[in-house]
Amino acid sequence: MKNRVIGAFGVLAGIGLAPGVLAHTQGGSLGSPAAATDYYTVTCSDDGNGAPLSLAAQVQDLLPAGSALVSVTAKKGNAVTHSTDIGTDGDANPSPVVYLNGGAGVYDLMVSKSRSGAETYTLTFHCMTGTNGTGVHTGTSDPGVRQNQ
Repeated sequence: MKNRVIGAFGVLAGIGLAPGVLAHTQGGSLGSPAAATDYYTVTCSDDGNGAPLSLAAQVQDLLPAGSALVSVTAKKGNAVTHSTDIGTDGDANPSPVVYLNGGAGVYDLMVSKSRSGAETYTLTFHCMTGTNGTGVHTGTSDPGVRQNQ
């Protein structure tokens, strides 16, 4: 089952956001099959802070420890980017932040894993007014769940 969590999240300094900025996160789990993939859509819009130019995303592999690596793939139109959490499950280090310069509109976010075995994760995402995650945070929708495996 997915649990949507929105709150202050100080780890965001790595993508240029100050601690205490509203975080957009989606917790989830992937079932045992190696091909299990969760698929979300996020809409970037101008909430008064400025028009969005990019989406920043990262994923964190949570406990219990498993042998699979958890990844996030972001896609809009023909542009795609990907990031994998290569650290220890449950450590404080998520995957590197990736950016997609797709402007306003709907972005696809897919969370997958490298092999069989159940995994849990937290997906973090933000729409930003500058390219490559720069500028200020702007309109970021709650994720729409398209597939939950």
